[in-house]
Amino acid sequence: MLLIKNGRVIDPKTKFDQVCDVLVDGKRIVKIAENITEAADRVIDATGLIVAPGLVDIHVHFREPGQTHKEAIHTGALAAAAGGVTSVVKMANTTPTISTVETLEEV
Repeated sequence: MLLIKNGRVIDPKTKFDQVCDVLVDGKRIVKIAENITEAADRVIDATGLIVAPGLVDIHVHFREPGQTHKEAIHTGALAAAAGGVTSVVKMANTTPTISTVETLEEV
């Protein structure tokens, strides 16, 4: 079990927004409450941090293929993940432009 303590929990779908604790079992949230006291294998102090669903960035410039000196898929994905982004929509401004199935499969 994972216990996240004292984070600002935000859920845009339900409009939930308050400082509280979150208890996670595997990939499932089992409890959200003001003060969870159950034992956990791991505890994260999220004081001053936001706990929320993964964010989606719908405009990224991963310049692969052709311009990896600007940004590669790997480095861009690492930066996105560090900021809480779990999904991205990659722009096609690459060299060559990602406009064919063959180029898309390569990328």
